[in-house]
Parts: sequence; structure tokens; C-alpha cells
Amino acid sequence: MDEQITQLDRRLTSVEKEVAVLAADTASMLPRHATKEDVAKVEARVSVIQSNYATKEDVAKVEARVSVIQSNYATKEDLAKLEARVSAIQSSYASKEDLGKLEARVSAIQANYSTKEDIGDLKLYLSKLEVRLMRWGIAAIISVSGVVVAVVKIWP
Repeated sequence: MDEQITQLDRRLTSVEKEVAVLAADTASMLPRHATKEDVAKVEARVSVIQSNYATKEDVAKVEARVSVIQSNYATKEDLAKLEARVSAIQSSYASKEDLGKLEARVSAIQANYSTKEDIGDLKLYLSKLEVRLMRWGIAAIISVSGVVVAVVKIWP
């Protein structure tokens, strides 16, 4: 029995040594491993990050909206075609300088033409002149006939 006790004591000592080694290994590993509290903190941070970032569905929705927007706007080719059309139109129409010259010519022409008011004034002037000429004509006829009558009476 003594032998058995000695053997058991040796086994117990070896088990205690192994437990001590395992305890030391565990103690050295503990700082490298996370606790439940650490995992909970990380999960909370992950949920905050997930709430701030877009999901694949959000990205797909935005891509769909962008494609709709892109289909409504002109491309560089469209703008180049439009610029070509505008330059063709501009080349066939008058410039501001041409319009300025034309306005100057029209102003000169308008300065030489009469207005309705000018024509009305001219008609009034001509009618007064006509009346004056008729008076002079009648007065001249009367004067000449008076001279003729005087000459006939004086002339034997």
C-alpha cells in the first residue's frame, strides 16, 4: 500500500504540475482572447457601422436612379451635334453688327420719309395756297379787265 500511495502521490504531483502548466498557458492566452463583454462591445460597434453604410440593395437602388438620370441627360456626342447645328444656324443668320448697320440704314430712310402728320400738314398748306392763288387769279383778271375797259374808253 505504501507503494500505491507513493504511486498515487507521484501521479497527483504530475497532474498538479500539468494543471499548473495549463493554468500558466491559459493565463498567457487570456489577454489574446475576447471576453463576452468584448464581443458585445464589438457587436454594438458593428451594428453602428452597418447602420451608417449602404447595403448591396441600397447601392443597386442608387445605380438604378443614376442610370435613369444618365438617360435623361445629353452625352458629349449629343452636345457636339447640337453645337454643330447651332453654328450652322448662326452662320445663316445676321450678326448683331449686321443688325446695327441695318438699323442705321432704316433710321436714315425714316428720317427722309414723311409721317401721316407731315402729309396732313402739307395738304392743309396746299389747300391754303390754292385759295390764295385763286384770289390772286381773280384779282388779276379783274385788274386786267379794268385796264382793258380804261384803255377802250380812253382810246378813241
